[in-house]
Amino acid sequence: MRQEPDTSGASGLRFRMLGPMTARDHGGTPLALGPNQQRALLAVLLLRRGRTAPMADLCEALWGERVPPRAVGTLRTYVSRLRSLFEPDRPARAPARLLLSAPDGYALRLRDPVLDIDEFERGLAEAARLRTAGATGEAYRTLGGALGLWSGTPLSGLPGPYAEAQRDRLTELWLNAREDHFHSALELGLDRDIAAVAALRAFAAEHPLRERTQALLMLALHRAGRPGEALAVYEATRRTLDLELGVPPGPELAALHRRLRSREPGSGPGPGPAAAGPGPARTPAPVGSASPARPSPPAAPSAPVDPSRAGTRAETPDGAADRVVDGAGFVGRAVERALLVRMLGDTNGAVPVAVVTGMPGIGKTALAEHVAERLRGAFPDGVLRASVRDGGAEALTGLVRALGVPGPAVPDGLDARAALYRSLLAGRRVLAVLDDAHDTAGLLPLLPATPGCAALVTSTGRGLLVPGARLVDVPELDDAAALDLLAATAGPERRSAEPEELRRLARRCAGLPLALSLAGRRLRREPGLAVAALAAADGPELLAALCADGASVGERFDRSLALLTPAAARALRCTAGAPDGFGHTRAAELIGACEAEAADAIDELVDSGLLRPGASGSYRYHPLVRAFARSPHG
Repeated sequence: MRQEPDTSGASGLRFRMLGPMTARDHGGTPLALGPNQQRALLAVLLLRRGRTAPMADLCEALWGERVPPRAVGTLRTYVSRLRSLFEPDRPARAPARLLLSAPDGYALRLRDPVLDIDEFERGLAEAARLRTAGATGEAYRTLGGALGLWSGTPLSGLPGPYAEAQRDRLTELWLNAREDHFHSALELGLDRDIAAVAALRAFAAEHPLRERTQALLMLALHRAGRPGEALAVYEATRRTLDLELGVPPGPELAALHRRLRSREPGSGPGPGPAAAGPGPARTPAPVGSASPARPSPPAAPSAPVDPSRAGTRAETPDGAADRVVDGAGFVGRAVERALLVRMLGDTNGAVPVAVVTGMPGIGKTALAEHVAERLRGAFPDGVLRASVRDGGAEALTGLVRALGVPGPAVPDGLDARAALYRSLLAGRRVLAVLDDAHDTAGLLPLLPATPGCAALVTSTGRGLLVPGARLVDVPELDDAAALDLLAATAGPERRSAEPEELRRLARRCAGLPLALSLAGRRLRREPGLAVAALAAADGPELLAALCADGASVGERFDRSLALLTPAAARALRCTAGAPDGFGHTRAAELIGACEAEAADAIDELVDSGLLRPGASGSYRYHPLVRAFARSPHG
């Protein structure tokens, strides 16, 4: 059996991507990374952080929808060159130890590579923590260090949709970080420095549509004893917004203007960076650009959330079952509910994001809906809902329409819709419930960026990379809560007539809310069906019995199975009989693959929610997933 790849010969490599992409070895010697398209492939592999990238994903990352006929051959050529770069002494026919082949793709597993993107994002997270703790000076210095990592446009010159998406994402982070840095300077009194005000003025000139930036400049000029110039900034911004977007200044910028005109006290920045003015700009501009994209103007930028259109989530069997759980009387989840309410209710600073994860049918949607209802008082402008399953563009259409934009006025293109969405949230306190997210790229444009807003995300997998997000894993219900849910769904007559059989059926469902809900619905709709008959079923027979109203547990698992690669689907079938607590070594033996390939497949099963991770690299299957994997449909 092959061991894990030996990466000892590639430790200490440093990659810079916040500008032109470069790399140096541990001694500081530059590495020749090859042409830009080869560098783009390397960027994808690095940012997968050791996870396998399927060939189809790599083709899409480099070429989008226009994949050339010889794309696979081109990728293999690039991989061969990169292997020679990272393992120059490897014999010609020896297996690669760092850039590994998978059945349908590649994985780059360097030992502890240093990526400036990671350093930058860690700096932002640490600065946010310091701001929350009131350490403004430390936050200012930490942000300065993070911003100092930049040397130009990120991934400059690299082709392909993936590099472009990363450029957009990183540029927006950079812009927000610059604004936070300037605001910290105001709080510390550093705006008295003429050079600091000049830098802020230059930044504001480069990004004339970012209202928070203009508010910061107005504050700095006013505090420097230049009120006329501060008011002139507002007038210039008002004219630019009207000319470029056809909209007036947002409510926060307009309120600041009124305060400065009347010279009212309290016009200084608030307690946190976000309070220095409006939220992020209506149209984020790329680094160095003074001409941001122009989304179609909203028909009613100040309209409240339309309750009749706020629920854009697709009606799915799993979601329907989740709502029945809530309707039957939400049970259990006291710890998770309290944690989510506490996390999302604290909007004094960065926008809180909570990601609720768990296996298919565990009740993530029901929990999210229950928490959203509890938090309505904290978000007076409403709760937005969207299903992210079909991607960000479709979800954004529903969100901006719920915010009052008529269908014909919704702009084309993901970036334009995202810019319009965030501009509509400026000055509002809204909770966005984003259901069934599968990938980071589809989720990020849907996250609010306006202080006072929050996002509650549900996802079966744990692979979403959202800076600053908190993960809340949803376990199976305990025996008491499971019995309560089953009884509430089946009806009080069943509990009084067949209490022991109902308890045995609840144990058969092993704490899975979807299974408990479907079993209860069958019992309620079929008075002649004995609880004992369902409780006596086991394995595939029980799985087949857990169905009602066109929904079934097996169908929900089958949807997750359909998203797996062939290697992961085979791993599911091969390991489903293993006892709880098996690890990568045992999985490799059962699959008949090397340990690295088995680890990739296991990671994918965990991300699908079909496999649960345990302690010390061990794994376990839910009993119903075992039954599904061993059935003819698995």
